[in-house]
Amino acid sequence: MILVLVGPPGAGKGTQAKLLCARFGIPQISTGDMLREAKRSGTLEKRYLDIMDSGGLLPDEAVIGLIARRTVEPDCSNGFLLDGFPRTVPQADALDELLASQGGTRIDAVIQLDVARPLLEERLIHRRTDKRSGQIYHLVYNPPPPGAELEHRADDRPEAVAKRLDAYEAMTAALLPFYEQKNLLHRVDGVGKPDEVTHRVLSAIGRPGSGGE
Repeated sequence: MILVLVGPPGAGKGTQAKLLCARFGIPQISTGDMLREAKRSGTLEKRYLDIMDSGGLLPDEAVIGLIARRTVEPDCSNGFLLDGFPRTVPQADALDELLASQGGTRIDAVIQLDVARPLLEERLIHRRTDKRSGQIYHLVYNPPPPGAELEHRADDRPEAVAKRLDAYEAMTAALLPFYEQKNLLHRVDGVGKPDEVTHRVLSAIGRPGSGGE
């Protein structure tokens, strides 16, 4: 099972990725996590490190290279879930070429988590992190305990949230129709309890049943 999970910031991709990976026994491949690990371990080329340090976006070939190495590891033998990639049509084409070169495997489904923008803004802007424990709270839905030392991340402030959502919409504008034409796209309502959303995802991709089974 090879899945691609897409959705704007605040849509709940991280939560659903973990639940779906547990359901299918496949690893979650997050390009963001891989880049941070490659930077930490010193396995990323200096030219790419310089781009990351300056806040720029890495060229597609750098990210595809990381994915190519990751997807041939033993735990990917039964498939994997891609979180955060692809985000553009050229990236999607490169991914198709990579999978074809790895024995002709193909994407089984692309899942888009749909959440209205006002709710995304509410989810992100009211998010706080406990600086001591790293635990993430929400001032409305999951209030922190008394005494928590809270931090409001810079990218969760109103101005940054608006820019992040605008950037996501612009970047993926062509990607969703691309996968829709291939009959791979499944748009799922991302509002509700995590297990409810997982149930919708499973039903959409033809694997009905409780995400907790």
